[in-house]
Amino acid sequence: MFGMDRTLIELNRLRDASDEEILEGMKKAVAGFVKDAEQFDDLTMLCVTYNGPRD
Repeated sequence: MFGMDRTLIELNRLRDASDEEILEGMKKAVAGFVKDAEQFDDLTMLCVTYNGPRD
């Protein structure tokens, strides 16, 4: 499994990236992890930007 530890490592690596770059970076990281293994489960990602509290 890709797991939470790998996810956090990748997200920290991508911390200054745009939402689109984060999603693409995570997709590439997962693809690199699975290599040629057949996909047997789906992959869903959502990226949310927090802009701070509304005043």
